Amino acid sequence: MVPEPLLSVRNAGKIYARRHWLGHGRETTALEGISFDLARGRTLALVGPSGAGKSTLARLIAGFEAPTTGEICIEGRRVAGLQPQVQLVFQEPAASLNPRFTAAEIVCEPLVIQKRGGRGSRARLAAAAMEKVGLPGAELDRHALEFSGGERQRLALARALVLEPRLLILDESFVGLDLSAQAQAVHLLLDLQERLGLTYILISHDLALAGQLADEIAVIESGRIVEHAPAREVFAHPQHPRTRELLEAALALAPGGLPV
Repeated sequence: MVPEPLLSVRNAGKIYARRHWLGHGRETTALEGISFDLARGRTLALVGPSGAGKSTLARLIAGFEAPTTGEICIEGRRVAGLQPQVQLVFQEPAASLNPRFTAAEIVCEPLVIQKRGGRGSRARLAAAAMEKVGLPGAELDRHALEFSGGERQRLALARALVLEPRLLILDESFVGLDLSAQAQAVHLLLDLQERLGLTYILISHDLALAGQLADEIAVIESGRIVEHAPAREVFAHPQHPRTRELLEAALALAPGGLPV
């Protein structure tokens, strides 16, 4: 018997309606006919140009918005509202941290929103989350700006992990990192996946980065998935013109060869 996928997306679409002050309406289709399954412990990379619909799909999966058509299910249950078991790490997460907050306030914030535990138990969970990403749990009282850029990146990841999610969505979360910091982040994510059994969705326009993390790659163009296959197959035999274009761009930036 085939195990039930962690994530199942069926014919999902998103239409945004814009209203003019005279009453005339205009609709914009952001996503159309999106369908795929994602097994537990796997990594799917969603790649494509800016405006293709990648971030919209991430928001639908995380429950920030509802699909206009179709359905999205986590562990067989239809997504309706925010899902604690799905956490979304936004673009440049280190820059999103409130500089006035301590590490404890940053990492505990999801627990406070979910009304989980008291101050003492939240602090213990926050310290444990920090240690999972390689930060000392004893540094809960340090303010965000006292951490380096790479450490703040890890702090943002600890905040996402404190609710013990099953699915982590990384929405262009590597933007702004130099190659060394990016390599460290990739190593950390792979280590966390192995230790915690996490499932990832990596959203990027960078096929080279996708090749370092992803088991499978889905290419999105104009709100539709135009190619979806195992990562090695996408790199070896790209089928769609958009995939070939992204691959050529990745090769131009990685003259030493791609990681897949």
